[in-house]
Amino acid sequence: MVKRISIISILIALLITSCNYKKRIPKEFPKEKEFAQILADIHFTEATINQIRIKHRGVDSTANSYYHDVLAKYELTQEKFDTIVSWYLAHPDLYQGVYDDAIGLLSEQEAKWQREVKVIKEEEEKQRKEKEARNVWPMQKAYSISNRDTFDRRIPFAIDVDTIEAEGYRVSAFYQFLKGSIVKDPVLEVFALYKDSTRDTLTYKLPATYTNSKAELTIGIHEKEQIIKLEGFLVNHDTTYQIRARIKNIEFEYIPKLDSISVE
Repeated sequence: MVKRISIISILIALLITSCNYKKRIPKEFPKEKEFAQILADIHFTEATINQIRIKHRGVDSTANSYYHDVLAKYELTQEKFDTIVSWYLAHPDLYQGVYDDAIGLLSEQEAKWQREVKVIKEEEEKQRKEKEARNVWPMQKAYSISNRDTFDRRIPFAIDVDTIEAEGYRVSAFYQFLKGSIVKDPVLEVFALYKDSTRDTLTYKLPATYTNSKAELTIGIHEKEQIIKLEGFLVNHDTTYQIRARIKNIEFEYIPKLDSISVE
């Protein structure tokens, strides 16, 4: 009987201790579960900020805004957050449990993030392969041009596309005219020959500057007749003028017809 009373007394004492334990947290402070989530969000944000600083120098103000956004989410100021952290650190029995929970939440968050990154990378790779498969450009992907070159410095091209059923075509490239270039009115020029023997001529005026810039032309969209041949010049210009230029990332892709795109 004495032993039974003793056990009951111990249980009552533990219950009272537990109640007091819960009451130790100031009323205005977040409880353990919420504080664990706050810490997890803060740690995840700090990791993000460090990655931003590594990749892009001089963006501390932008990176730190992420940190303040997390505090604002929980209606906390920096001062109040520091006060809460100090209080929990002064109660290591509470803080250890909170910290363990935060680590668990971080692990879950990281696993979720990795799954999302994997899906994004898979989609990007799928789109890259599809774009690559649609690229009908038959020549090299980059050129450096100067007046010393013996080939046609306009970079002529011809592509037979009579076997392709396409909505249209898109040609693009990056151009940079170099110091010493005095080229006059350079253009990206494309001639489209249709099945009914009609022709179209499209041009994109290239800015003859030292800045690397992208040029893009779309050909044949909404035309009734099928394009059977594409010809043109990557950089048509008066060849009596001095030219020094780089052309890179050349792509000539066909745009598939809507009814040929499968929807998964």
